Amino acid sequence: MSNAFPGIGHKYLVDFQAFKVILSFTSDTSLTYTTLNPDGSPSGNETVVIKTENIAPDVYLVTWVESDNTTVVHIEDYGRNTIITNITSPPPNFGFNQFHGTFQPADDAPAPLTYSHDIRPLFRDMDITCMGPRGKHLDDPVWMCTPANAQRVFNAVSAHRMPPDTPWPPERVALLKQWMDQGLKP
Repeated sequence: MSNAFPGIGHKYLVDFQAFKVILSFTSDTSLTYTTLNPDGSPSGNETVVIKTENIAPDVYLVTWVESDNTTVVHIEDYGRNTIITNITSPPPNFGFNQFHGTFQPADDAPAPLTYSHDIRPLFRDMDITCMGPRGKHLDDPVWMCTPANAQRVFNAVSAHRMPPDTPWPPERVALLKQWMDQGLKP
Protein backbone atom coordinates (compact mmCIF):
# COMPACT_ATOMS: atom_id res chain seq x y z
CA MET A 1 0.00 0.00 0.00
CA SER A 2 1.15 3.51 -0.76
CA ASN A 3 1.23 5.88 2.18
CA ALA A 4 1.03 9.08 0.11
CA PHE A 5 -2.47 10.55 0.36
CA PRO A 6 -3.55 11.18 -3.28
CA GLY A 7 -5.85 14.10 -2.44
CA ILE A 8 -3.00 16.48 -1.53
CA GLY A 9 -3.07 19.56 -3.74
CA HIS A 10 -6.34 18.56 -5.40
CA LYS A 11 -9.90 19.78 -5.37
CA TYR A 12 -12.88 17.45 -5.84
CA LEU A 13 -16.57 17.91 -6.52
CA VAL A 14 -18.45 15.37 -4.40
CA ASP A 15 -22.04 14.39 -5.19
CA PHE A 16 -23.87 12.68 -2.32
CA GLN A 17 -27.24 12.98 -4.16
CA ALA A 18 -28.79 14.71 -1.10
CA PHE A 19 -26.13 17.45 -1.27
CA LYS A 20 -22.88 18.43 -2.99
CA VAL A 21 -19.59 19.69 -1.58
CA ILE A 22 -16.17 20.64 -2.85
CA LEU A 23 -13.22 19.15 -0.97
CA SER A 24 -9.91 21.05 -1.33
CA PHE A 25 -6.96 19.18 0.18
CA THR A 26 -3.87 21.32 0.78
CA SER A 27 -1.98 18.64 2.70
CA ASP A 28 -2.58 15.35 4.45
CA THR A 29 -3.59 17.40 7.52
CA SER A 30 -5.61 20.28 6.03
CA LEU A 31 -8.91 20.35 4.13
CA THR A 32 -11.27 23.14 3.14
CA TYR A 33 -14.77 21.93 2.34
CA THR A 34 -17.36 24.09 0.63
CA THR A 35 -21.04 23.19 0.73
CA LEU A 36 -22.96 23.96 -2.45
CA ASN A 37 -26.47 25.26 -2.99
CA PRO A 38 -28.70 23.30 -5.41
CA ASP A 39 -27.71 25.76 -8.17
CA GLY A 40 -24.02 24.96 -7.60
CA SER A 41 -23.15 28.25 -5.91
CA PRO A 42 -21.15 28.08 -2.65
CA SER A 43 -23.16 28.34 0.56
CA GLY A 44 -20.39 28.11 3.16
CA ASN A 45 -16.99 26.66 3.88
CA GLU A 46 -14.67 25.67 6.67
CA THR A 47 -11.01 24.70 6.88
CA VAL A 48 -10.40 21.75 9.18
CA VAL A 49 -7.50 19.70 10.47
CA ILE A 50 -7.80 16.18 9.07
CA LYS A 51 -6.28 12.80 9.73
CA THR A 52 -5.71 10.43 6.82
CA GLU A 53 -4.92 6.73 6.82
CA ASN A 54 -4.36 4.38 3.89
CA ILE A 55 -6.57 1.34 4.66
CA ALA A 56 -6.43 -0.54 1.33
CA PRO A 57 -5.00 0.09 -2.15
CA ASP A 58 -6.38 3.50 -3.26
CA VAL A 59 -8.71 3.64 -0.21
CA TYR A 60 -8.26 6.21 2.56
CA LEU A 61 -9.92 6.90 5.87
CA VAL A 62 -10.23 10.69 6.31
CA THR A 63 -11.54 12.12 9.58
CA TRP A 64 -12.08 15.54 11.13
CA VAL A 65 -14.04 17.52 13.70
CA GLU A 66 -15.81 20.69 12.58
CA SER A 67 -16.02 23.94 14.55
CA ASP A 68 -19.46 22.99 15.93
CA ASN A 69 -18.03 19.62 17.09
CA THR A 70 -19.66 17.64 14.28
CA THR A 71 -17.48 14.58 13.60
CA VAL A 72 -17.00 13.46 9.98
CA VAL A 73 -15.52 10.15 8.85
CA HIS A 74 -14.94 9.50 5.14
CA ILE A 75 -13.92 6.39 3.30
CA GLU A 76 -12.53 7.72 0.02
CA ASP A 77 -11.81 5.26 -2.81
CA TYR A 78 -9.51 6.98 -5.31
CA GLY A 79 -9.54 3.95 -7.63
CA ARG A 80 -13.32 4.02 -8.07
CA ASN A 81 -13.96 7.70 -7.26
CA THR A 82 -16.50 6.76 -4.61
CA ILE A 83 -16.93 8.11 -1.13
CA ILE A 84 -18.91 7.22 1.99
CA THR A 85 -19.37 9.88 4.65
CA ASN A 86 -20.50 9.30 8.23
CA ILE A 87 -21.57 12.47 10.02
CA THR A 88 -22.19 12.51 13.77
CA SER A 89 -23.85 15.64 15.18
CA PRO A 90 -22.90 16.76 18.70
CA PRO A 91 -25.32 17.00 21.64
CA PRO A 92 -27.91 18.28 22.32
CA ASN A 93 -29.08 17.32 18.78
CA PHE A 94 -27.04 14.13 18.66
CA GLY A 95 -27.57 12.33 15.37
CA PHE A 96 -25.89 10.12 12.81
CA ASN A 97 -26.16 10.24 9.03
CA GLN A 98 -24.45 8.23 6.32
CA PHE A 99 -24.27 9.19 2.65
CA HIS A 100 -22.75 7.43 -0.35
CA GLY A 101 -21.46 9.45 -3.26
CA THR A 102 -19.05 9.89 -6.11
CA PHE A 103 -16.31 12.45 -6.66
CA GLN A 104 -14.44 13.93 -9.59
CA PRO A 105 -11.65 16.46 -9.97
CA ALA A 106 -12.94 20.04 -9.85
CA ASP A 107 -11.54 22.90 -11.91
CA ASP A 108 -10.29 26.19 -10.55
CA ALA A 109 -8.10 25.08 -7.67
CA PRO A 110 -8.07 27.72 -4.92
CA ALA A 111 -5.26 30.24 -4.87
CA PRO A 112 -2.61 29.51 -2.23
CA LEU A 113 -2.97 31.34 1.05
CA THR A 114 -0.72 34.34 1.69
CA TYR A 115 0.51 35.85 4.93
CA SER A 116 -0.65 39.39 4.12
CA HIS A 117 -4.13 38.42 2.90
CA ASP A 118 -5.04 35.34 4.95
CA ILE A 119 -2.81 34.98 8.02
CA ARG A 120 -1.89 38.49 9.25
CA PRO A 121 -5.59 39.40 9.76
CA LEU A 122 -5.90 36.49 12.23
CA PHE A 123 -3.65 38.32 14.71
CA ARG A 124 -5.13 41.17 16.73
CA ASP A 125 -3.06 44.28 17.45
CA MET A 126 -2.86 43.23 21.09
CA ASP A 127 -1.46 39.81 20.01
CA ILE A 128 1.30 41.54 18.05
CA THR A 129 2.12 43.90 20.93
CA CYS A 130 2.10 41.08 23.48
CA MET A 131 4.15 38.56 21.49
CA GLY A 132 6.85 40.93 20.14
CA PRO A 133 8.79 41.07 23.42
CA ARG A 134 8.54 37.26 23.56
CA GLY A 135 10.44 36.98 20.27
CA LYS A 136 7.45 36.32 18.02
CA HIS A 137 7.28 39.08 15.39
CA LEU A 138 3.78 38.43 14.09
CA ASP A 139 3.64 41.66 12.06
CA ASP A 140 6.87 40.94 10.13
CA PRO A 141 6.16 38.90 6.97
CA VAL A 142 9.85 38.04 6.49
CA TRP A 143 10.04 36.68 10.05
CA MET A 144 6.70 34.83 9.77
CA CYS A 145 7.55 33.30 6.36
CA THR A 146 10.62 31.59 7.83
CA PRO A 147 9.65 27.92 8.44
CA ALA A 148 11.16 27.69 11.94
CA ASN A 149 9.39 30.88 13.06
CA ALA A 150 6.05 29.88 11.55
CA GLN A 151 6.39 26.52 13.32
CA ARG A 152 7.04 28.29 16.66
CA VAL A 153 3.86 30.32 16.23
CA PHE A 154 1.88 27.26 15.11
CA ASN A 155 3.09 25.29 18.14
CA ALA A 156 2.04 28.13 20.46
CA VAL A 157 -1.46 28.59 18.98
CA SER A 158 -2.17 24.86 18.63
CA ALA A 159 -1.12 24.28 22.27
CA HIS A 160 -3.35 27.22 23.35
CA ARG A 161 -0.39 29.19 24.73
CA MET A 162 -1.07 32.02 22.31
CA PRO A 163 -2.93 34.28 22.42
CA PRO A 164 -2.81 34.32 26.21
CA ASP A 165 -6.40 35.45 26.78
CA THR A 166 -8.34 33.02 24.57
CA PRO A 167 -7.36 30.03 22.43
CA TRP A 168 -7.83 30.07 18.68
CA PRO A 169 -10.75 28.04 17.36
CA PRO A 170 -9.72 24.90 15.39
CA GLU A 171 -10.52 26.47 12.00
CA ARG A 172 -7.99 29.28 12.62
CA VAL A 173 -5.31 26.79 13.65
CA ALA A 174 -6.12 24.76 10.51
CA LEU A 175 -5.83 27.86 8.32
CA LEU A 176 -2.38 28.66 9.75
CA LYS A 177 -1.33 25.04 9.13
CA GLN A 178 -2.72 25.17 5.59
CA TRP A 179 -0.67 28.32 4.85
CA MET A 180 2.45 26.60 6.20
CA ASP A 181 1.75 23.45 4.13
CA GLN A 182 1.37 25.61 1.01
CA GLY A 183 4.86 27.04 1.37
CA LEU A 184 4.61 30.17 3.60
CA LYS A 185 3.80 32.65 0.84
CA PRO A 186 4.15 36.29 1.92
